[in-house]
Amino acid sequence: MYKWPQGRVIRIVCLILSAIVVADLMYHGAYGKFEAYRTAADQTAGMRQLILAIFFTVVGAATAIASIVAVGFHKIAVDFLIDVEYEMTKVEWPKPDTLWKSTLVIGLTIIIMAATIFLADWGILTLLKLIFKLGDIL
Repeated sequence: MYKWPQGRVIRIVCLILSAIVVADLMYHGAYGKFEAYRTAADQTAGMRQLILAIFFTVVGAATAIASIVAVGFHKIAVDFLIDVEYEMTKVEWPKPDTLWKSTLVIGLTIIIMAATIFLADWGILTLLKLIFKLGDIL
């Protein structure tokens, strides 16, 4: 593989994600359609399911091959992934205390904003109900 020792963590993650996509295509797409073909009562509907099963099998196989080629051998993609891993080593990750305080501030801000929007919405709705009642009276 092209420059395998470099960028191996991010490349392995990409391969795992690609494997999940391929597994989903094969299970929900190909296998699901093949089972629908096997259990179909109508021959026309069964043939349609068989064609879809073959289509999903080809797409899944093409996705598997493309992901292996891109992550393992394609020079531009591999260089990009190596650069991503290199930049991630330069990131300064927050300390647990700082992370906790930032999370608390964000959570409180979300709660305050949600309450403000709720109260504004409730007030406008109440005002509209009063206007409609006045319209009914007049």
